[in-house]
Amino acid sequence: MKTIRIAASDYAVTSVVVLKSSKAEVVRTFGIELKEGRNKLIISKLPTTIEKQSVRTKIVGKDGTSVENKTYLSDAVCSLMDNAEVDPTTNTIRALELKKSGLESEKKMLDTQAEVMVTYARSLTGEFASPDAVDAFLDAFNVRGKKNIEAVMRIEEQIMEVDKKIQEEKRKKTLVKGSVNMELAVMIIAESDTQIQFHLTYVVNNTKWSPSYELHAVTSEDGKPSRMVSLHYHASIKQATGENWTDASLTLSTVATDTVTKNIPVLEPVEIYMIPSYVHRPQAPVIIQESRSRTPPVHYHRAASSVSPRRHRSRSHSRAHSPRSRRSRSHSPQVHVVPISFRVPPGFAAAQERETDDDAVFVLSDDGDEDDDALEINARGRRKTEEALTKMVTQTPMTLTYAVRGKADIPSDGKEHTVTVAILTFEADIEYVSVPRVDPRVFLQCQVKNTSEYRLLPGPVSVILDNNYVSRTRFSDVKRNDTFTFTLGDDPSITISYERLSKIVKEGTHTFAESIDITTYATTITAHNTHQFSIEKLVVRDAVPVSANDQRIKVLLRKPQELLEAQEGVFVDVKDAGKSVEPNTSAGEEGMLKVRWEKEQDGLYEYKWGVGAENTAKFETTFDVKGPADLKYSFANFDIKARA
Repeated sequence: MKTIRIAASDYAVTSVVVLKSSKAEVVRTFGIELKEGRNKLIISKLPTTIEKQSVRTKIVGKDGTSVENKTYLSDAVCSLMDNAEVDPTTNTIRALELKKSGLESEKKMLDTQAEVMVTYARSLTGEFASPDAVDAFLDAFNVRGKKNIEAVMRIEEQIMEVDKKIQEEKRKKTLVKGSVNMELAVMIIAESDTQIQFHLTYVVNNTKWSPSYELHAVTSEDGKPSRMVSLHYHASIKQATGENWTDASLTLSTVATDTVTKNIPVLEPVEIYMIPSYVHRPQAPVIIQESRSRTPPVHYHRAASSVSPRRHRSRSHSRAHSPRSRRSRSHSPQVHVVPISFRVPPGFAAAQERETDDDAVFVLSDDGDEDDDALEINARGRRKTEEALTKMVTQTPMTLTYAVRGKADIPSDGKEHTVTVAILTFEADIEYVSVPRVDPRVFLQCQVKNTSEYRLLPGPVSVILDNNYVSRTRFSDVKRNDTFTFTLGDDPSITISYERLSKIVKEGTHTFAESIDITTYATTITAHNTHQFSIEKLVVRDAVPVSANDQRIKVLLRKPQELLEAQEGVFVDVKDAGKSVEPNTSAGEEGMLKVRWEKEQDGLYEYKWGVGAENTAKFETTFDVKGPADLKYSFANFDIKARA
């Protein structure tokens, strides 16, 4: 039997798949010469954190062809080495120290030689030596002395180099995280002498990877930002397995082996139990709306746990012609109020469809409020409303893999090392955004659609503009065709100002009328574009007050009138902008003044318009705050914090 010993640290790692569960799958390849008969292969200095159950082996020929009919494995054992406590770097340091000791001994010999020469020279006197003999000795002393000095200098230089190597090895020893005390013994039987490629695959612990990004944007000579941006997709990898991944092919995976279910789950039966009436608490009635057909109503009942009061936030600002009033139902359905008596499991309505008439339509109210969302189901199970009942969904985790470009070197030092996954190019939709009541600066905001084949996993993003660091943000989880936004800092070439004036008018001053105070606020926003190019999209955000806890205080929006009928999130054109706003006609429809509710319930709105080169835009918002004269109130977040 032939015994073949291999130190894994003498061979480079072939490839590594880094997983998200602090594990990595490592592949190594060893070239081995087998003898006919039994060959025992011992591979030492493998990572101690190897999961023994994950070890897999494969034998192929030298040219990669199969040799299963000529060689086969009969046994494979993975265990800790007997000398597990021995530091693998000790032998290297010991050899360097021995070399240093030999150089120091050689230097001492040269020092002794120089001392003998000096002692002999001091013993010479004119009584026993002629002048010619002294001259000859001095010449020889000079030549030998120079040689001695040169030899000492060379040795000192060699000692210095050895000291550096020793310090470097000691430094590496402190940097290396993990240990390599695992040993694998494999018995291979060959029909004849042959050369093979032995592939070893195993899973190790103490690894980690996380995505990071750099988003690069550029501007032209006149300061206009380019719509094309590039995203550098990086990965930060660190490992402490005890082995260095040198010149290895890296693949990053989102799979977490610890979370994979190994067995098919067992489905338990679903049972319905009656609840005794004496444990019932008073409940709100369930409202059942009858369909337009003459099918008799079916009474459904609900458990105590399924009824919960819903809090509604009242609309705090009044609108002269509310579109909500026009959305009322034209037909008021007949309502049957049924007391609650027993529990109905989720999905019971669908199960009962087979027992009802095909034309029957039932509306199950979520609580006692008839204005709440409901689910309408016909005999064929079609949805009749935009929102359905809440359902629990389990989804198989999706595994994503990313191949790192080129080869990579990741030492086992526990430190983060950055590699490049891809460089992606996107087209950005650029807007200039300002919140002048809080900060009069104008910020460049870019909205980008992920049109690449990559899913952008959660991670930090460094924003770079013209090779200058601008800001740092973070991706949540950007799937393909999803959009993400980022800012490129502020643009000092666009100045913006915010002014607000107010006046108070009294109402109801006669004897029997309640005295009312009406305060009119006029807000003026002025933006000046000093660029030599037009701004296609300038967005300015502001808010009108909302009543927080007293409905006696009313807020009436007077200007712009178009905002009164606008739906939340939908821009509408402002037709009566006045001479104070000069639209950017070169920008087409984008140059016209638009306004929309950003969040109507909170009174948040925003303007959007285009401003021409070296042009100024100005617009006013007017609203009234109406309340009893004897009622004292105050504003929150209403102060102008900064002025241009």
